[in-house]
Amino acid sequence: MSADPFKGTEPPVHFIVPGPLETLTGGFIYDRHMVDGLKAAGRLGMVHELAGDFPRAAPYDVAAGAAVLSGLPDRTRCVIDGLALTALGQAVFRHASRLDIVAMIHHPLADETGLSMAEQEAFFQAEKAVLNEVARVVVSSRRTAERLADFGVHPSSVHAVEPGISNWVSSVEKRPADGPLRILSVGTLTRRKGHDIALRALANCRDLDWQLDIVGAARDEAHAAELDSLIVELGLEDRVTLHGEVADEAFSGMHGTAGLFLSATHHEGFGMALADAVAAGLPVVTTHEGAVADAVRAAARLVPAGEAGALTDALRDVLGDGEQRVQLAGRSVVAAATLSDWARAKAAFQRAVDGVILQ
Repeated sequence: MSADPFKGTEPPVHFIVPGPLETLTGGFIYDRHMVDGLKAAGRLGMVHELAGDFPRAAPYDVAAGAAVLSGLPDRTRCVIDGLALTALGQAVFRHASRLDIVAMIHHPLADETGLSMAEQEAFFQAEKAVLNEVARVVVSSRRTAERLADFGVHPSSVHAVEPGISNWVSSVEKRPADGPLRILSVGTLTRRKGHDIALRALANCRDLDWQLDIVGAARDEAHAAELDSLIVELGLEDRVTLHGEVADEAFSGMHGTAGLFLSATHHEGFGMALADAVAAGLPVVTTHEGAVADAVRAAARLVPAGEAGALTDALRDVLGDGEQRVQLAGRSVVAAATLSDWARAKAAFQRAVDGVILQ
């Protein structure tokens, strides 16, 4: 993907991503906005979209990614998305002294849900090693920046650039649906998102009048199949709809008709879907865990991650009390004013990539 001619005084930036840039996940959406910002500023060298199942890519896909780094001229500034970074560790070690490599970490791989202890340790050690070879690290939240201290990364090397709010949020029109209260949950169908916990908690609230809409692609097909089976096991076929990915217009409409936003996530690098829900003025129920944005924490009803019982109690309170939902929605409106926007995020990202620190 070619860029406009370089117009600025800083060098162009190459961006390595672990898949098609148009992929609809929070990490890719973030990367896409940053690429757009670099292009608009005349700073984009090229986007290198790697094939393969990163971070567990096959050797030939890793070799193709290593060849990208080998082909870059000396002193090239290059951003590598964290999903690809560890797999490309050997190539990063080989080229770190001649390239200006910047890591883009959405959340540490070792913090992914569902890993064995051996897998967690392997990811931790591999990521720790490679992060201490790169020139700088950009993260999408302050909490992730703090977490990287555990990986031996010096705070001066880490720059937190929080994402902005999706463009479709401004077009949300509140028009609560007739009938059951609609609960919206957004996130890819992976274990980390905790959809199974949400389903078990809602099954304990079947005496209340609700419908659940889950939006997100089946990135983990085995887990998606487990969720299908769980919905049947819990007898929720008539109350839960798995929509997959939806276009922005439909997404905006779903936020407009929703009476509650629910996320039972085990961990987030930032929680862009949660921030969008707050910006849309929805009452939010989510977990304490991960690097969920401070604005979301200020607005939401928070419960411990992985505890269906605690989530059940919170949902029974919120679903059964319209006034509490009004109060939570009001907290979202207040918190929304503290969220960033993409214009600021793009400018901050470019400063971070260049190693510029504003006092």
